[in-house]
Amino acid sequence: MTRGSVVEKVVVRFAPSPTGYLHIGGARTALFNYLFAKHQNGVFRLRIEDTDKNRSKPEFTEQILASMAWLGLKPDGEVVFQSRRMAQYQKVVEKLIESGRAYRCFCTREEIDERRGGDPGWKYDRKCDSLTEDQIQQNLIEGSPFVVRLRIPSEHVHFHDLVRGDVSFDGIEFEDFIIVRSDGSPIYQLSVVVDDHDMGITHVIRGDDHLSNTPKQIFLFRAMGFEPPIYAHIPLILGSDKKRLSKRHGATSVEEYREQGFLPEALVNFIALLGWNPGDDREIMGLDEMIEEFSTERISRSAAVFDSAKALWLNGQYISKLSDEALEHIFVKVYEKQGISVENSDRLVKILDLLRPRVRTITELYDAGLFFFRQPDNYEEKGVRKYFSGDNAREILEENAHLIENCSPFDEVELEEQLRAKAEREGGKAAFYIHPLRLALTGSISSPGIFEIIVLIGRDECIARIKRAIAYINSIKGLE
Repeated sequence: MTRGSVVEKVVVRFAPSPTGYLHIGGARTALFNYLFAKHQNGVFRLRIEDTDKNRSKPEFTEQILASMAWLGLKPDGEVVFQSRRMAQYQKVVEKLIESGRAYRCFCTREEIDERRGGDPGWKYDRKCDSLTEDQIQQNLIEGSPFVVRLRIPSEHVHFHDLVRGDVSFDGIEFEDFIIVRSDGSPIYQLSVVVDDHDMGITHVIRGDDHLSNTPKQIFLFRAMGFEPPIYAHIPLILGSDKKRLSKRHGATSVEEYREQGFLPEALVNFIALLGWNPGDDREIMGLDEMIEEFSTERISRSAAVFDSAKALWLNGQYISKLSDEALEHIFVKVYEKQGISVENSDRLVKILDLLRPRVRTITELYDAGLFFFRQPDNYEEKGVRKYFSGDNAREILEENAHLIENCSPFDEVELEEQLRAKAEREGGKAAFYIHPLRLALTGSISSPGIFEIIVLIGRDECIARIKRAIAYINSIKGLE
């Protein structure tokens, strides 16, 4: 098949191995497959490649499914599990042996190592390909362990990759590679080819670390008499140091980003732009818009660089665009999870209006808003040194408490006018009163506007927090 090949209906698949959480690279592969299929009115299938019995875990399968659902990447049809298809793989292998396309190899590892003689370029010499039927049967009767090898013809493999262009390999470069291990389990190449055929996969979109697997899989397709799918190999994702993205670059799994407070729509948007663009300078795009614009022609051949700062910025943009109702729902849910009851009210709307422009993640939203609902557990150390350690620290807070207690009407405009007037009478700046007050009320030296905070916390609660801060100042100064 080539780029111009005509298929009746596009069918793609995402095929993760459940040996760990769904990472960003895997999520991008899933997303590109999903976008490609939906753009073509095609089918997006999910296959769990769980043939590695030692490393595959059910909990990882569950996490992969949960992460995909959270991202909004719903597969079509039933999920295919390779571990449930062993009988089908065995049938195909038997047909390959019967047709002479594959053969049993009884050579031991020691025998192969001896014949290799330390030559890194040595290829299997097909010793077992010349065994007679009687010799094969005798080995089977004796219970000699064997692998199954695919007979590789001396011919070129050429295919048109939708991202990389024309790619070719010479069959002479390949040995007769193993397709079934000595324990009877199929290797990756065999199970992938059988599944892709049985699932009717028309296009395979995957990372270019799989490029070296492609000629082997095409050899298998040919041996089985099947037409290979169309391939598109997408570049890897690199960290800021231009090395392959890994844990040392920070969070790498979808679950970690979910726990850090990323919105699924924002993460999908960010992942989509790792190696693809819509043809213009748009950076914020919804899933439907991506489906409309997606094409493999716009996938870059160069590796994408993961920019965590860009991810945070983009998530902040999505938070800023959430409706009041949506943000309130998220906020209440997050706080309830921590055992803090928050009611939907005009007060909550005002709190969120203050916080929304200041946060980039839902986690930051939680942290930034906590002081509205309970007293700070501690005071920022830098603020204590700067605003609570002076000789007049208590006096400043006491004057603030007096002003708050007697302010009428109790609103941010009146509070600001009175405080600034007081500062002017004393010959100082308003900041002289504001900074210690902010630390006493929020525990931090930075926050939204202090006068809005005072009103939203409430008169009585503000006075209580100021008294608590004064008690803290007394304790660090050894006073009663």
